[in-house]
Amino acid sequence: MNTILAIKGKDFVLISADTVVGKGLLVLGQGTSKIERLGDFAVIAVAGNGGDPQRFMSFIASHMALHRVQHNGQSLSVRSMAHFAGKQIYSSVNAKLNFKVSALIAGWDPQAGPQLHQIDEFGGLVSVPYSGQGLGLPVFNSIFQKDYSPDIDEPTAYHVLKKCVAAVHERVVLNMRNFEVFVVKANGITELEAINADSLKTASPSSL
Repeated sequence: MNTILAIKGKDFVLISADTVVGKGLLVLGQGTSKIERLGDFAVIAVAGNGGDPQRFMSFIASHMALHRVQHNGQSLSVRSMAHFAGKQIYSSVNAKLNFKVSALIAGWDPQAGPQLHQIDEFGGLVSVPYSGQGLGLPVFNSIFQKDYSPDIDEPTAYHVLKKCVAAVHERVVLNMRNFEVFVVKANGITELEAINADSLKTASPSSL
């Protein structure tokens, strides 16, 4: 199991995931992305055991690409993407496929603006202002509750993610060394500076 987290502002969504591949307490690999682009204005982050996150991301991304081919380049809405992903998780649970993942889908919609959808391991879908899934949940949920506000700006939101990662580094046994970060806005998807031990060293202790 691993950690994914995201936070939504007035005109953006930040989404982050660790890059460790693990199963139980075993580390199977490092440097593996758990965030996949679903189009020009949407991404999915997936938490789960072993290679399940990568398999699920690839499955969802390929179906989104197929939809664009079949519909003259037009993408599904962000919410429709989230409904599709949730339905696939629900179906895998009912089929007893031993395929346990949870996901966050972040995107920008021309009508609705920034979107953040949380999908649990049973396929339950809810729109949220911030969220986290995986091993880090017990430690960063209180940080979100304390520091989030609906009018949060992008630098402050990035700092909140940094506080969450610092808490994970301090309190979680499994060493999740590196968190990749993306922002989704009206102008598309941009990869930001990763949050890791080196970047946390440069932050003021009082600020974290």
